[in-house]
Amino acid sequence: VRRGDDDRGTAGAMSRARQFVAALGSLAFVAMLALSACLEPPASAAAGAPAETTKTAPASYRLVNIEGIKGLLHQGRGHAVLVHFWASWCGPCMRELPIMDQFAHDMKPHGLEVLSLSLDNPGRPGAAEHVGALLRKQAPNLTPNIAQFDDADELIAAISPRWTGAIPALFVYDHTGQLRDEMYGDSSRPRLERFVDAWLKPAQPSPGAATKPAAN
Repeated sequence: VRRGDDDRGTAGAMSRARQFVAALGSLAFVAMLALSACLEPPASAAAGAPAETTKTAPASYRLVNIEGIKGLLHQGRGHAVLVHFWASWCGPCMRELPIMDQFAHDMKPHGLEVLSLSLDNPGRPGAAEHVGALLRKQAPNLTPNIAQFDDADELIAAISPRWTGAIPALFVYDHTGQLRDEMYGDSSRPRLERFVDAWLKPAQPSPGAATKPAAN
């Protein structure tokens, strides 16, 4: 897929992705992702297949299945969590990567945890290692997680039924673990700040709530 003309094809591509999914269902998830933003290289193995690892170096990535994603979201309760889906083969994702990396670094002191999840195919030889090395070099503040799943519909249901699978994709959860908003396509720093701002503010006490008297 050509990515010229100032990304004017992104919105149209996302629309075509929705039509494609409706026609073919979850078996076309990888192709749908390609249409949504860019073209993934031909896969040589299923997305849920185990990744090959080097024999000498420790893994610089972590494979996370759907239950693992749910567990990470549960661990994030108590502060806002921004879930970030991306892939190294996605042009818009790679343009956004340094912005997300700096955003994760700057917003952590403000109570925001950024949970990045790559949709690179861990069954492709060397793909997982490539993701780990890329993040270590270009985006060290992002979590080196790679989503591992067999059922795309189950992954989508675990995140949001409104998600078509288009990437880059962002989902913000409040301190209770409730999904509050979602955003697709390229993000700028101002857009990211507006997206999460409301969920970083501390909860206000309800009217009439009793306050604890100050100790004498």
